[in-house]
Amino acid sequence: MATENNSKKGFNILLQLAGYWKLLLILAVVTAVVSFTLSTPRFIKPKYRSSVIMFPTSSNAVSQLVLAEGNYNEFLDVTQFGNDQHIEQMIQILQSRDIKDHLIQKYDLIRHYDIDTNSKYWETKLYKYVTGNVTFSRTHNLAVQINVEDIDPKLAADMANEVADYYDTLKRRIVQQRSQEAFQILQDEMNKTEEDIALLNDSLSHIMSYGVYDYESQSERLTQQYAVEVAKGNNAAVERLKKELEKLEKWGPLYVSVRDRLYHLKEVQEIYQQKYQNSRVDASYSLPQKFVVERAKVSDKKCYPKKLVITIVTTLCVLLFACFLIVCRESLASFGRAFRESARRKRPEEETQPQA
Repeated sequence: MATENNSKKGFNILLQLAGYWKLLLILAVVTAVVSFTLSTPRFIKPKYRSSVIMFPTSSNAVSQLVLAEGNYNEFLDVTQFGNDQHIEQMIQILQSRDIKDHLIQKYDLIRHYDIDTNSKYWETKLYKYVTGNVTFSRTHNLAVQINVEDIDPKLAADMANEVADYYDTLKRRIVQQRSQEAFQILQDEMNKTEEDIALLNDSLSHIMSYGVYDYESQSERLTQQYAVEVAKGNNAAVERLKKELEKLEKWGPLYVSVRDRLYHLKEVQEIYQQKYQNSRVDASYSLPQKFVVERAKVSDKKCYPKKLVITIVTTLCVLLFACFLIVCRESLASFGRAFRESARRKRPEEETQPQA
Protein backbone atom coordinates (compact mmCIF):
# COMPACT_ATOMS: atom_id res chain seq x y z
CA MET A 1 0.00 0.00 0.00
CA ALA A 2 2.81 2.39 0.92
CA THR A 3 4.60 1.53 -2.31
CA GLU A 4 1.47 2.34 -4.35
CA ASN A 5 1.11 5.70 -2.56
CA ASN A 6 4.73 6.56 -3.24
CA SER A 7 4.30 5.60 -6.89
CA LYS A 8 1.19 7.79 -7.16
CA LYS A 9 3.03 10.71 -5.55
CA GLY A 10 5.95 10.33 -7.92
CA PHE A 11 3.62 10.12 -10.90
CA ASN A 12 1.74 13.23 -9.73
CA ILE A 13 5.04 15.12 -9.43
CA LEU A 14 5.97 14.15 -12.98
CA LEU A 15 2.56 15.32 -14.19
CA GLN A 16 3.05 18.61 -12.40
CA LEU A 17 6.48 19.10 -13.98
CA ALA A 18 5.16 18.09 -17.40
CA GLY A 19 2.80 21.02 -17.23
CA TYR A 20 5.79 23.36 -17.09
CA TRP A 21 7.82 21.72 -19.86
CA LYS A 22 7.94 24.87 -21.97
CA LEU A 23 9.22 26.91 -19.04
CA LEU A 24 11.81 24.25 -18.17
CA LEU A 25 12.96 24.02 -21.79
CA ILE A 26 13.37 27.78 -22.09
CA LEU A 27 15.17 27.87 -18.75
CA ALA A 28 17.53 25.07 -19.83
CA VAL A 29 18.37 26.75 -23.13
CA VAL A 30 18.95 30.15 -21.51
CA THR A 31 21.10 28.62 -18.75
CA ALA A 32 23.18 26.64 -21.24
CA VAL A 33 23.80 29.71 -23.40
CA VAL A 34 24.66 31.92 -20.44
CA SER A 35 26.96 29.36 -18.78
CA PHE A 36 28.70 28.60 -22.08
CA THR A 37 29.22 32.29 -22.72
CA LEU A 38 30.52 33.00 -19.24
CA SER A 39 33.03 30.14 -19.53
CA THR A 40 34.69 31.68 -22.58
CA PRO A 41 38.18 33.31 -22.29
CA ARG A 42 36.54 36.73 -22.26
CA PHE A 43 35.20 36.06 -18.76
CA ILE A 44 37.45 33.26 -17.44
CA LYS A 45 41.14 33.18 -18.27
CA PRO A 46 42.05 29.72 -19.56
CA LYS A 47 44.77 27.70 -17.85
CA TYR A 48 47.29 25.41 -19.49
CA ARG A 49 48.88 22.35 -17.88
CA SER A 50 52.40 21.03 -18.34
CA SER A 51 53.71 17.88 -16.69
CA VAL A 52 57.00 16.21 -15.84
CA ILE A 53 57.22 12.49 -15.09
CA MET A 54 60.23 11.17 -13.21
CA PHE A 55 61.38 8.24 -11.07
CA PRO A 56 63.40 8.50 -7.85
CA THR A 57 66.76 6.77 -7.54
CA SER A 58 67.30 3.91 -5.12
CA SER A 59 70.40 5.32 -3.41
CA ASN A 60 71.89 8.73 -2.68
CA ALA A 61 75.39 7.87 -1.44
CA VAL A 62 77.92 8.15 -4.26
CA SER A 63 80.49 6.20 -2.26
CA GLN A 64 78.14 3.24 -1.90
CA LEU A 65 77.37 3.28 -5.60
CA VAL A 66 80.90 3.79 -6.88
CA LEU A 67 83.25 2.42 -4.20
CA ALA A 68 81.15 -0.47 -2.88
CA GLU A 69 82.88 -3.84 -2.99
CA GLY A 70 81.60 -7.39 -2.70
CA ASN A 71 78.52 -9.02 -4.14
CA TYR A 72 76.06 -7.21 -6.33
CA ASN A 73 73.32 -5.36 -4.48
CA GLU A 74 70.41 -3.99 -6.49
CA PHE A 75 69.86 -1.22 -3.94
CA LEU A 76 73.38 0.06 -4.64
CA ASP A 77 72.95 -0.11 -8.41
CA VAL A 78 73.33 3.33 -9.97
CA THR A 79 70.65 2.44 -12.55
CA GLN A 80 68.10 1.08 -10.07
CA PHE A 81 64.77 2.91 -9.68
CA GLY A 82 63.42 3.71 -6.21
CA ASN A 83 60.62 1.99 -4.34
CA ASP A 84 57.52 3.27 -2.53
CA GLN A 85 59.56 4.78 0.28
CA HIS A 86 61.73 6.74 -2.16
CA ILE A 87 58.60 7.98 -3.95
CA GLU A 88 57.10 9.28 -0.70
CA GLN A 89 60.40 10.98 0.14
CA MET A 90 60.50 12.60 -3.30
CA ILE A 91 56.94 13.93 -3.00
CA GLN A 92 57.65 15.26 0.49
CA ILE A 93 60.68 17.19 -0.76
CA LEU A 94 58.75 18.49 -3.76
CA GLN A 95 56.04 19.80 -1.42
CA SER A 96 58.56 21.64 0.75
CA ARG A 97 58.56 25.38 1.29
CA ASP A 98 61.95 25.68 -0.39
CA ILE A 99 60.50 24.63 -3.75
CA LYS A 100 57.71 27.20 -3.49
CA ASP A 101 60.09 29.97 -2.42
CA HIS A 102 62.40 29.18 -5.33
CA LEU A 103 59.56 29.40 -7.85
CA ILE A 104 58.23 32.61 -6.33
CA GLN A 105 61.62 34.27 -6.48
CA LYS A 106 62.74 33.05 -9.90
CA TYR A 107 59.48 33.74 -11.78
CA ASP A 108 58.35 36.77 -9.75
CA LEU A 109 55.03 35.12 -8.95
CA ILE A 110 53.99 38.00 -6.68
CA ARG A 111 53.67 40.20 -9.75
CA HIS A 112 52.44 37.37 -11.96
CA TYR A 113 49.55 36.54 -9.59
CA ASP A 114 48.93 40.26 -9.01
CA ILE A 115 49.34 39.99 -5.24
CA ASP A 116 49.05 43.21 -3.25
CA THR A 117 51.82 42.99 -0.65
CA ASN A 118 50.14 45.72 1.39
CA SER A 119 47.00 43.68 1.90
CA LYS A 120 46.38 41.46 4.91
CA TYR A 121 47.41 37.79 4.63
CA TRP A 122 49.03 38.37 1.22
CA GLU A 123 51.61 35.64 1.85
CA THR A 124 48.90 33.10 2.65
CA LYS A 125 47.14 34.04 -0.56
CA LEU A 126 50.38 33.75 -2.54
CA TYR A 127 51.27 30.30 -1.22
CA LYS A 128 47.67 29.18 -1.77
CA TYR A 129 47.99 30.09 -5.44
CA VAL A 130 51.32 28.29 -5.76
CA THR A 131 50.05 25.18 -3.95
CA GLY A 132 46.93 25.08 -6.11
CA ASN A 133 48.78 25.52 -9.40
CA VAL A 134 51.79 23.28 -8.67
CA THR A 135 50.72 19.78 -7.66
CA PHE A 136 52.45 16.42 -7.31
CA SER A 137 51.10 12.90 -7.54
CA ARG A 138 52.33 9.34 -7.92
CA THR A 139 51.44 7.30 -10.97
CA HIS A 140 50.41 3.67 -11.14
CA ASN A 141 53.89 2.82 -12.42
CA LEU A 142 55.67 4.09 -9.27
CA ALA A 143 56.67 7.39 -10.84
CA VAL A 144 56.08 10.95 -9.66
CA GLN A 145 54.20 13.42 -11.84
CA ILE A 146 54.68 17.19 -11.51
CA ASN A 147 51.71 19.20 -12.79
CA VAL A 148 51.83 22.98 -13.24
CA GLU A 149 48.82 25.01 -14.36
CA ASP A 150 49.00 28.63 -15.44
CA ILE A 151 47.39 31.10 -17.80
CA ASP A 152 50.77 31.34 -19.58
CA PRO A 153 51.51 27.96 -21.24
CA LYS A 154 55.24 28.68 -21.58
CA LEU A 155 55.53 29.68 -17.94
CA ALA A 156 53.72 26.50 -16.91
CA ALA A 157 56.23 24.36 -18.84
CA ASP A 158 59.22 26.32 -17.52
CA MET A 159 58.01 26.04 -13.93
CA ALA A 160 57.43 22.28 -14.22
CA ASN A 161 60.93 21.70 -15.61
CA GLU A 162 62.43 24.03 -13.01
CA VAL A 163 60.80 22.08 -10.17
CA ALA A 164 62.32 18.86 -11.52
CA ASP A 165 65.75 20.47 -11.89
CA TYR A 166 65.68 22.19 -8.51
CA TYR A 167 64.73 18.91 -6.83
CA ASP A 168 68.28 17.72 -7.56
CA THR A 169 69.76 20.85 -6.03
CA LEU A 170 67.59 20.72 -2.93
CA LYS A 171 68.09 17.03 -2.20
CA ARG A 172 71.82 17.30 -2.88
CA ARG A 173 72.00 20.14 -0.37
CA ILE A 174 70.11 18.12 2.24
CA VAL A 175 72.23 15.00 1.75
CA GLN A 176 75.58 16.80 1.47
CA GLN A 177 74.94 18.82 4.59
CA ARG A 178 74.93 15.59 6.56
CA SER A 179 77.82 14.15 4.54
CA GLN A 180 79.98 17.21 5.14
CA GLU A 181 79.33 17.06 8.87
CA ALA A 182 80.28 13.37 8.90
CA PHE A 183 83.34 14.18 6.79
CA GLN A 184 84.46 16.83 9.28
CA ILE A 185 83.96 14.47 12.22
CA LEU A 186 86.00 11.74 10.52
CA GLN A 187 88.70 14.22 9.61
CA ASP A 188 89.00 15.33 13.23
CA GLU A 189 89.11 11.72 14.44
CA MET A 190 91.74 10.82 11.84
CA ASN A 191 93.92 13.75 12.90
CA LYS A 192 93.59 12.73 16.54
CA THR A 193 94.40 9.10 15.69
CA GLU A 194 97.47 10.14 13.70
CA GLU A 195 98.67 12.23 16.65
CA ASP A 196 98.19 9.26 19.00
CA ILE A 197 100.05 6.97 16.60
CA ALA A 198 102.95 9.43 16.33
CA LEU A 199 103.10 9.72 20.12
CA LEU A 200 103.10 5.92 20.54
CA ASN A 201 105.80 5.55 17.89
CA ASP A 202 107.98 7.98 19.82
CA SER A 203 107.34 6.03 23.01
CA LEU A 204 108.12 2.75 21.26
CA SER A 205 111.35 4.19 19.84
CA HIS A 206 112.36 5.34 23.30
CA ILE A 207 111.73 1.86 24.75
CA MET A 208 113.63 0.21 21.90
CA SER A 209 116.59 2.45 22.65
CA TYR A 210 117.03 0.33 25.81
CA GLY A 211 117.42 -2.77 23.69
CA VAL A 212 113.84 -4.06 23.85
CA TYR A 213 112.85 -4.91 20.29
CA ASP A 214 110.63 -7.99 20.63
CA TYR A 215 109.69 -8.79 24.20
CA GLU A 216 108.41 -12.34 23.67
CA SER A 217 111.26 -13.66 21.51
CA GLN A 218 113.95 -11.79 23.48
CA SER A 219 112.59 -13.07 26.78
CA GLU A 220 112.53 -16.65 25.53
CA ARG A 221 116.03 -16.47 24.03
CA LEU A 222 117.62 -14.79 27.05
CA THR A 223 116.00 -17.24 29.44
CA GLN A 224 117.32 -20.18 27.47
CA GLN A 225 120.79 -18.67 27.23
CA TYR A 226 120.77 -17.81 30.94
CA ALA A 227 120.03 -21.44 31.83
CA VAL A 228 122.87 -22.64 29.58
CA GLU A 229 125.42 -20.25 31.11
CA VAL A 230 124.32 -21.17 34.63
CA ALA A 231 124.85 -24.83 33.76
CA LYS A 232 128.29 -24.01 32.41
CA GLY A 233 129.16 -21.99 35.50
CA ASN A 234 130.08 -18.93 33.42
CA ASN A 235 129.51 -16.29 36.07
CA ALA A 236 130.46 -13.34 33.84
CA ALA A 237 127.95 -14.36 31.21
CA VAL A 238 125.34 -15.06 33.89
CA GLU A 239 125.74 -11.53 35.32
CA ARG A 240 125.52 -10.00 31.87
CA LEU A 241 122.38 -11.99 31.00
CA LYS A 242 120.89 -11.21 34.37
CA LYS A 243 121.19 -7.47 33.67
CA GLU A 244 119.62 -7.99 30.25
CA LEU A 245 116.72 -9.86 31.83
CA GLU A 246 116.24 -7.15 34.47
CA LYS A 247 116.15 -4.52 31.73
CA LEU A 248 113.70 -6.63 29.78
CA GLU A 249 111.59 -7.10 32.89
CA LYS A 250 111.50 -3.33 33.42
CA TRP A 251 110.68 -2.25 29.88
CA GLY A 252 109.05 -5.36 28.47
CA PRO A 253 105.46 -4.89 29.79
CA LEU A 254 105.49 -1.26 28.71
CA TYR A 255 106.75 -2.31 25.28
CA VAL A 256 103.91 -4.83 24.92
CA SER A 257 101.32 -2.29 26.03
CA VAL A 258 102.54 0.38 23.62
CA ARG A 259 102.93 -2.09 20.77
CA ASP A 260 99.42 -3.52 21.20
CA ARG A 261 97.92 -0.07 21.50
CA LEU A 262 99.74 1.02 18.37
CA TYR A 263 98.53 -2.06 16.50
CA HIS A 264 94.95 -1.32 17.53
CA LEU A 265 95.19 2.34 16.50
CA LYS A 266 96.54 1.37 13.09
CA GLU A 267 93.56 -0.91 12.57
CA VAL A 268 91.26 1.94 13.57
CA GLN A 269 93.17 4.22 11.22
CA GLU A 270 92.54 1.88 8.30
CA ILE A 271 88.80 1.87 9.07
CA TYR A 272 88.80 5.66 9.36
CA GLN A 273 90.65 5.98 6.06
CA GLN A 274 88.03 3.88 4.29
CA LYS A 275 85.17 5.83 5.84
CA TYR A 276 87.04 9.07 5.21
CA GLN A 277 87.31 8.24 1.54
CA ASN A 278 83.59 7.43 1.37
CA SER A 279 82.52 10.57 3.21
CA ARG A 280 84.86 12.72 1.11
CA VAL A 281 83.29 11.40 -2.08
CA ASP A 282 79.77 11.90 -0.67
CA ALA A 283 80.61 15.44 0.44
CA SER A 284 82.32 16.42 -2.82
CA TYR A 285 80.29 14.71 -5.53
CA SER A 286 76.67 13.96 -6.24
CA LEU A 287 74.82 11.90 -8.80
CA PRO A 288 71.42 12.91 -10.22
CA GLN A 289 68.67 12.12 -7.73
CA LYS A 290 66.05 11.22 -10.33
CA PHE A 291 65.35 9.65 -13.72
CA VAL A 292 63.35 12.04 -15.90
CA VAL A 293 61.10 10.11 -18.24
CA GLU A 294 59.23 13.03 -19.76
CA ARG A 295 60.03 16.73 -19.55
CA ALA A 296 57.34 19.40 -19.73
CA LYS A 297 56.36 20.82 -23.10
CA VAL A 298 54.40 23.97 -23.87
CA SER A 299 50.75 22.94 -24.07
CA ASP A 300 48.54 24.21 -26.90
CA LYS A 301 45.30 22.99 -25.28
CA LYS A 302 43.74 24.55 -22.23
CA CYS A 303 42.84 22.39 -19.24
CA TYR A 304 40.53 24.92 -17.58
CA PRO A 305 37.76 25.90 -17.84
CA LYS A 306 36.00 22.95 -19.46
CA LYS A 307 33.07 24.58 -21.20
CA LEU A 308 31.04 21.43 -21.78
CA VAL A 309 31.30 20.30 -18.18
CA ILE A 310 30.43 23.77 -16.86
CA THR A 311 27.48 24.06 -19.23
CA ILE A 312 26.04 20.61 -18.39
CA VAL A 313 26.51 20.91 -14.63
CA THR A 314 25.13 24.45 -14.46
CA THR A 315 22.11 23.57 -16.59
CA LEU A 316 21.33 20.48 -14.51
CA CYS A 317 21.65 22.40 -11.24
CA VAL A 318 19.35 25.17 -12.47
CA LEU A 319 16.78 22.64 -13.75
CA LEU A 320 16.82 20.73 -10.48
CA PHE A 321 16.36 23.92 -8.51
CA ALA A 322 13.53 25.01 -10.83
CA CYS A 323 11.83 21.62 -10.43
CA PHE A 324 12.13 21.96 -6.66
CA LEU A 325 10.50 25.38 -6.77
CA ILE A 326 7.72 24.10 -9.04
CA VAL A 327 7.01 21.13 -6.75
CA CYS A 328 6.97 23.45 -3.71
CA ARG A 329 4.63 25.86 -5.50
CA GLU A 330 2.26 23.10 -6.52
CA SER A 331 2.33 21.58 -3.04
CA LEU A 332 1.52 24.92 -1.43
CA ALA A 333 -1.26 25.51 -3.95
CA SER A 334 -2.69 22.05 -3.29
CA PHE A 335 -2.51 22.63 0.44
CA GLY A 336 -4.31 25.99 0.03
CA ARG A 337 -7.09 24.43 -2.01
CA ALA A 338 -7.54 21.67 0.54
CA PHE A 339 -7.64 24.21 3.37
CA ARG A 340 -10.28 26.36 1.64
CA GLU A 341 -12.36 23.28 0.81
CA SER A 342 -12.24 22.18 4.44
CA ALA A 343 -13.28 25.67 5.57
CA ARG A 344 -16.30 25.68 3.22
CA ARG A 345 -17.43 22.34 4.59
CA LYS A 346 -17.22 23.48 8.20
CA ARG A 347 -19.20 26.73 7.60
CA PRO A 348 -22.63 25.09 6.81
CA GLU A 349 -22.26 22.80 9.80
CA GLU A 350 -21.62 25.77 12.09
CA GLU A 351 -24.73 27.57 10.68
CA THR A 352 -27.08 24.56 11.19
CA GLN A 353 -25.99 23.88 14.80
CA PRO A 354 -27.53 27.06 16.37
CA GLN A 355 -30.86 26.51 14.52
CA ALA A 356 -31.07 23.02 15.97
